Amino acid sequence: MHTRTRIRSARTVAVIGGVALAAASLAGCGSISSMFGGAERDADTDEVTEGGNESVFDIQVGDCLLQPESTSEEIEQVEVVPCAEPHDYEFFHEYELDLGDEWPGQQAIWDDADVTCHDQFETFVGIPFEESEALWYNYYSPTELSWEDGDRLIQCLVYEASDDQGQDVVQIEGSLENAQR
Repeated sequence: MHTRTRIRSARTVAVIGGVALAAASLAGCGSISSMFGGAERDADTDEVTEGGNESVFDIQVGDCLLQPESTSEEIEQVEVVPCAEPHDYEFFHEYELDLGDEWPGQQAIWDDADVTCHDQFETFVGIPFEESEALWYNYYSPTELSWEDGDRLIQCLVYEASDDQGQDVVQIEGSLENAQR
């Protein structure tokens, strides 16, 4: 059994620069997002066919992502790629927090996300987290600023790591759904 160590990456709506500000204000519009370098998707399956930058608010369950280039804890944009290509993370579960209207504090959000993503790991990967020797989970969560704007989403991510603390992310090709490892 290994202990899960969090890399605390958070979503935010605070952005710097004109293009980033315009992209964030249009985050709910997927077709408009593609004008700013967004991923191309299959019209029938919504699966990513051509990689691109997406607002963290526009990614979808099943998307495969590259490690964000930002060294900040606040993540605004991510590079989405087809899952058949090398990638770092796979977005496997999303849910809305039910912690009231007032900011509950970052730790309360992380605690809730940790329990839910842990539980959903087995549903997606096919074995309990504690039995996996190489797969880990992480999540994007609201910041205090995005909470004030109504953000309540937790986005669970699965990835492979080469160390026993889940810190050294290994790129993979293909989906981890039902990987059972």
